[in-house]
Amino acid sequence: MATARPQVNDDLLALPNTDWEYIIDNYIKNEENRIIAKMYYLDGIPQADIGAELGYSRSTIRDRLKGIIKTIEKYAKRQS
Repeated sequence: MATARPQVNDDLLALPNTDWEYIIDNYIKNEENRIIAKMYYLDGIPQADIGAELGYSRSTIRDRLKGIIKTIEKYAKRQS
């Protein structure tokens, strides 16, 4: 079964991890969303594993990542 991945544009993929970390730490307001973002985008942990660790389904993590990536895209423009 294929896993749906929140779409990340190419400009974001080019950002160094230090920029990702800065944006996550400073612009993701919800602490749990910061944890999810770091686990997924910086540590490369699969959605299902994040969900299992935090007590959510993979689809809940996917949905939260969709909101997280919108915030990251908004503030990544400030970093470039």
